[in-house]
Amino acid sequence: MNKLPPELIKKLNLPLPKEAVSQHPTRTYLSAIKAIYVVERLNDVFGIGGWYIKHDIIEADTMIVVKGIFTVPEHGIEIEQFGGNDNADRGDAYKGACTDALTKIGSYLGIGMDVFKGLSEHSTTPQREPVAEKPMTEKQRALIRRLLESTVLTDDEVTQGQAWLEKEHSSKKASEFIDKLNGMIEVPF
Repeated sequence: MNKLPPELIKKLNLPLPKEAVSQHPTRTYLSAIKAIYVVERLNDVFGIGGWYIKHDIIEADTMIVVKGIFTVPEHGIEIEQFGGNDNADRGDAYKGACTDALTKIGSYLGIGMDVFKGLSEHSTTPQREPVAEKPMTEKQRALIRRLLESTVLTDDEVTQGQAWLEKEHSSKKASEFIDKLNGMIEVPF
């Protein structure tokens, strides 16, 4: 593999224009880099026709997943990366998966490095989006009722379990409570 000249590395790592970065459409706590700016940077650094990308379809069921194989023959560069998209419009899903792979490859080359590091004035500060806990399901509620009807539990345990069941709980807490009840009930073999 040829070593990439420092002047090309410097060009790849130049900050992107402000309009290249936007808030991610679904993960609003993240920034997204528009793919056309990655293409523009690759063309500027390696020349039109100096690089290419081939996509292999990895999965095409509910989500389109592709492996992008990026090559710059003159410099011996080959980078593989995956991209995915679950758009209901299958054509847009394929294009989105390819774009996702390309922008990830661009990040490996240093394109948008300032954005990913949070150093850009137009990058969104990366932080975890608060995850809303899902409420207990009716299936979980019914299973807890059946477990509380077990003759193995004491009257006090059943009363405490019914009081717990009357309150609102997350699906995760309900799963934990089901595990606890299952641990209290011995299954004869």
